[in-house]
Amino acid sequence: MSDTADRNFVNAVVWITRTGAPWRDLDGEFGPWKRIYNRFRRWARRDWWLELFRGTDIGETLGSILDATIVRAHQDAAGGRAGPASNALGRSRGGFSTKLHAVVTLDAKPIEVRATPGQQHEATVGEDLLDFVHGEACLADGGYDADRLIDAARERELTPVIPPSKARKHRRRYDRKLYKLRYRVEVFFHNLKRNRRVATRYDKTIACFIGFVHIACLLLSI
Repeated sequence: MSDTADRNFVNAVVWITRTGAPWRDLDGEFGPWKRIYNRFRRWARRDWWLELFRGTDIGETLGSILDATIVRAHQDAAGGRAGPASNALGRSRGGFSTKLHAVVTLDAKPIEVRATPGQQHEATVGEDLLDFVHGEACLADGGYDADRLIDAARERELTPVIPPSKARKHRRRYDRKLYKLRYRVEVFFHNLKRNRRVATRYDKTIACFIGFVHIACLLLSI
């Protein structure tokens, strides 16, 4: 395939990611929408968008931040093969939804993103995300205050900067000054959801939806 065709393909996928438009509304200048969609789906299934995202340079950072956000799912997202749970769809307070769990740098740059059904608690994914933390500190809100997660962070020689939950009898100390930077993960989510194909989930399969998420992360990394 020619360089022009490759460029048109990438530009088309970025346009869909940013605008949230249906594939059928793709401008004909990019090429036939069906061909571009099929190629996007192949890349998503093979995790090529993930590889491109992970290939970006994160740079130096003193620590990383863990958090999660809810993405409302459109009614068209229902009906994927293997069922809702296998495609990271569930029911939360916000209704039919997917939850995105992220690790970002203190500069609000994405490092890793995972998807689960909307009702799944952040702490259930937190331990797996510790493997992607860069720097010495791991910042997170009180929802991540679980003994197993704190112990897992220390086993990885990370300093947990997590305020103790109200249920704790013994108040654990943490770096309050450094914790003030936790708001930057909210900055990341705000920027991520400027991409309308991420702000609302229209895709039936998790492969296609997370493909758009990785594209959006890639755009925020360059």
